[in-house]
Amino acid sequence: MSMMGKFRDIKPQTAFLIIALIYGLGFLVATPAFQVPDEYEHFYRALYVSEGHVLPEKLGDKSGVYVPESVQITSQKVANEWNSFILDRDDKFNITSLLYIPFNSKDRVFEDISRIAVITYPPIPYLISAFAITLGKLFNLSPLILMYLGRLANLLVWIFLTYLAIRITPVQKWVFFMVALIPMTLYEAASLSADSFILGLSFLIVAIFFKYAFEENKKKINIKDIYILFILLLLLALSKQIYFVLLLLIFLIPSEKFGSRKKMFLMAGFLFLSIVIISGAWNLLVKNLYVPIVPQVSISGQIAYILGDPLRFPYILVKTFFYRGLSYQLLFVGNFWLDIPLPLWWLGFYALTIIPVALLDKSKVIVTQKQKLISLATAIIIFLLVCAFVYISWTVVGQTIIDGIQGRYFIPIFPLLFLMLFKIRNFDDIDNKVLNAVRENLNLIIITYAVIFLLITLLIFIISYFT
Repeated sequence: MSMMGKFRDIKPQTAFLIIALIYGLGFLVATPAFQVPDEYEHFYRALYVSEGHVLPEKLGDKSGVYVPESVQITSQKVANEWNSFILDRDDKFNITSLLYIPFNSKDRVFEDISRIAVITYPPIPYLISAFAITLGKLFNLSPLILMYLGRLANLLVWIFLTYLAIRITPVQKWVFFMVALIPMTLYEAASLSADSFILGLSFLIVAIFFKYAFEENKKKINIKDIYILFILLLLLALSKQIYFVLLLLIFLIPSEKFGSRKKMFLMAGFLFLSIVIISGAWNLLVKNLYVPIVPQVSISGQIAYILGDPLRFPYILVKTFFYRGLSYQLLFVGNFWLDIPLPLWWLGFYALTIIPVALLDKSKVIVTQKQKLISLATAIIIFLLVCAFVYISWTVVGQTIIDGIQGRYFIPIFPLLFLMLFKIRNFDDIDNKVLNAVRENLNLIIITYAVIFLLITLLIFIISYFT
């Protein structure tokens, strides 16, 4: 078989594994230290978890953790270097001297992590990076190297989870492939952000629901399947609670696979109540650690403001996205931390290219219109809940624009939207040479496009920061 033939027949999970490893490592190195949103705070929390601490601590009006003085020195020098770079782009970002600062500082200082304490993540999304940091501390490596080790651990776990998702799903494998390789997805995956674990886990959960719902060989949902869903959804709820609403995808599964409609609802109720109780217990444990981003932010006050006129929130939602403009809508594709935007047309083109990939899916499974609507409804509900959460927890009471909403929050639901396009047109009946050539070489086209797109993105990073 020729080399071209091998690429044409390559499985999407295999192609993803190779490309994600290469470009994931590229993003890991090319993204300057701590320049992923809130990465300082995530690093401090991972450090604290590596020392066996489950919760951050309250000090006055701040929630935070105690870290070695060497970590604070490193953070301050990186911040100073970044500020100099922002003021003068000819002064390129260079922190190589920090590679040699030893970690073994016994003096401890308090670092504020109130920005992520708004959510007060449990330690679960930090366990992998904390383990890598613990290994690095055995060799007294510098805080900067520990940060990169944490990034590497997160990246590898995200690749593993996403690889499983692409392998497991019986439908839209190449859609998963393209969504996973959106530059913003890779950018978050190769960071210390809790979003790295959340993204991979969300993809896997969606893929498992698709498998249970659409795979013909899966005739029955047994107790083992329910345990798998319970564990994965619980891990997700204890990482970022809103996304556990992916549980609604259980209604994609035909009721006869549960034995009856009654059993399906009983299983859904069991999963919902048990996860709500456990995650609710966590909320009670950490409620005293909540610190508003600014004094004018009040969760109870904002809820009262919305309930005072329920039609307010739809108006606020529409105004936010119209006010921010098209570039804001495309944040999920690749508008990176503050000031490294990709060309708008380039971002839009990548998003649009996922549409023909979804339309030309060759999967033999059957997806009903009802199942498509359930998938869409789940995506819409999560979208609204994310917006509502950001509004009540980050935005000043009474403001008519949502502050802090970012496109990366919607990446976990992206595969659900493209299920709507699955086989809305039967292309097997169309005798067109160009279309047939595209369908025959679709794998090769997708892989080539993804490689070129990511290469250009990575070059923009490198040129912007280091040359």
